[in-house]
Amino acid sequence: MERKKYSSYAEIDRDLEILKIEREIHYQKLTKSFDNTKDSLNPSNMIPSVPKMALTVLGGLSGPIKSIGFSFLLKKLFRM
Repeated sequence: MERKKYSSYAEIDRDLEILKIEREIHYQKLTKSFDNTKDSLNPSNMIPSVPKMALTVLGGLSGPIKSIGFSFLLKKLFRM
């Protein structure tokens, strides 16, 4: 990485301001990503996706294993 040569303090201040703003942007993106992850792990958001995932897994199975898994899933859903 080549070092940048500055000819005035104004150029240094400008680059420092740019780096400060870039750091703030990255921090905001990180906090937004963290909040989205936290929201997606909320039980109320996970419950609707669980049956869909289970049916996807069961769809890949065949024969008696599929029917046993499907009946188990239905028993669990209606027992709630």
